[in-house]
Amino acid sequence: MRPSTTKIGRVGFVAVIGIVSLILGACGTSGSDATTTEAPATTEAPATTEGPTETTAAPDDTTPADTTPIKIGVLNPTTGNFTVFGEQSNDGVKLYFDQIDNTIAGRPVELIYADTAGDPQQALEQARRLVDQEQVVALVGLVNSAVVVALADFADQNEIPLVVTVGSASEVTMPENASPWVNRVSVASGQEERPLGWYAATQLGYENSAVVVWDFLSGNERGAAFSEVFEGAGGQVINEQKPPPNATEYGPFLAAIDPDTTQSVYVFAAGPGSVAFFQQYQDFGLGDITPMGSGFLTAGILEELGETALGLIQTGQYSPLIDTPNNRAFVDAYTQATGDEAGVYSSQGYIGAQTLALALEALDGDTSDPAAIAAAIRALEFDSLAGKISFNEYGQVIRDIYVTRVVESGDGVTQDIIDVIEQVDQFWTP
Repeated sequence: MRPSTTKIGRVGFVAVIGIVSLILGACGTSGSDATTTEAPATTEAPATTEGPTETTAAPDDTTPADTTPIKIGVLNPTTGNFTVFGEQSNDGVKLYFDQIDNTIAGRPVELIYADTAGDPQQALEQARRLVDQEQVVALVGLVNSAVVVALADFADQNEIPLVVTVGSASEVTMPENASPWVNRVSVASGQEERPLGWYAATQLGYENSAVVVWDFLSGNERGAAFSEVFEGAGGQVINEQKPPPNATEYGPFLAAIDPDTTQSVYVFAAGPGSVAFFQQYQDFGLGDITPMGSGFLTAGILEELGETALGLIQTGQYSPLIDTPNNRAFVDAYTQATGDEAGVYSSQGYIGAQTLALALEALDGDTSDPAAIAAAIRALEFDSLAGKISFNEYGQVIRDIYVTRVVESGDGVTQDIIDVIEQVDQFWTP
């Protein structure tokens, strides 16, 4: 673990409804919006001139380089509630391949985009089209967990390499479900909460905590991961509250928390639910109790939260001000290319693209064996814009987790990176 004091800039209120839908899982029936880059035209070899009836060919031990395009399917939502996140992820994918001149081992890269609309059925239809009709050699993308589960099954059944960039459904990389065809560069549910539980007990010294989580699969998984490690490190969960998903009224749940005996509160909510939680948290006189959560708690709404979130401790996989040369270069390049600020979705698209490209480079651009591509992905270890990346035996990323605190700034609130917990995997323990 190494300390850091980098500041994270304020994040505006961006697509709040989309954030909530991302956490809960999506449904939608919007039509597809696939875009295919044009493949480079082939050039016919010049006609040979007539010569003697009998000729002797010159010896040639070289094999012509393969210049056929490497087709890669990019699956993200570009319609529906998740549009902003899918577009940011696509921008990250595109930026990486632009930076390598859309070429791998001398072969041109053709990115073929498909719209999932955040809907598992549409995602499956688009994946089939990409594999069967477009003949892509691999798939990269996926924003929401419901789509991740469906596409992981598809990749396994159809033996096509899949790199998941954002969706966090933990089941796809659990031992009983893991597939050699599926690798994920984003955190799984609980991967941010496990180090948070340890940090709260051992580094911040909290002896007890309440847990308030939306009552659905991801909320329960994340709350359970925090509680397991917090108690294993010597803390005690003294109160557990489970408001319904998408809740904005927390009165009965906050009233159950004793401000005189409770030292900290782990909370999992998002979007308007987070805004309502922190406003009511203050109203119920709990402002002296330290709130904690994952990066999703303030994603896109830190400015809206304002002073109600002061003192909040979070753990997350990315910050635009991670102080590494790779990240500084990425942030500058992304802003120059898009006019927007880099964030978790764009960074994850970039890392996913880099992962697939490095695996194909390791194979010298040979795409003839899909199993070799999947194996090359899992064998990777490299320095990404957010630190070292590698994969465990189930295809789940191992990466650094950043601990932040919300603090006052001249024009509102911001976040300090106060620590880094290095190389955290899905099953991390201290």
